[in-house]
Amino acid sequence: MQAQVKGLMNRRLRNALKGLKDPDNERRRRAMEPFVRATFETFSRFLYRYLGNEVECEDVLEDVYADIWENPDRLCNVKSEKQLLTTVYLYYMRKRLRQVYSRKNRYLALSQRDMKNLIAPELDVVEMMSQSELKQLLRKMLNKLKARERRAIELWMTGFSNRAIANELKTTVGAVKMLIFRTILKLKKMLRDYRDEE
Repeated sequence: MQAQVKGLMNRRLRNALKGLKDPDNERRRRAMEPFVRATFETFSRFLYRYLGNEVECEDVLEDVYADIWENPDRLCNVKSEKQLLTTVYLYYMRKRLRQVYSRKNRYLALSQRDMKNLIAPELDVVEMMSQSELKQLLRKMLNKLKARERRAIELWMTGFSNRAIANELKTTVGAVKMLIFRTILKLKKMLRDYRDEE
């Protein structure tokens, strides 16, 4: 019985895919509803792995379905559900995920362009030093960090997401968050120590 239900789902999905490619807009509209019903849960689960937020998943998915409606040609040669997921990810989801990541990191990247924005204002070092002295000090401080800390903070400063840094360092997102947090605390302490020496 379960195999029949699964087979029925595949048949519905295949029929919906055929309908999406139909030149008649009314037939396409009628095919879109079963296509969304058949794929929504799978696509949502897949997106949740990247975004970790149901609301954002639904927003992205709404845009993905709109893109599929406008340009269903990429789905012409899809034969299996796995191939469907891969095709939808490559040609429809990935672009939307990049937009979400850049929107999330936009404000982060602005504050990360220069480390002085991160640690100097709270310590009033900006008034005490010229910009070049401050940059030189920050470079010196970065060189005192362990290689892994320096790599993580450099990637973070250039606007990489925590997930991208985790992939680069071959660790988890949680470990990256903790590493960056501790590294920033370490840099603040170094700057405090420098100020106290002066």
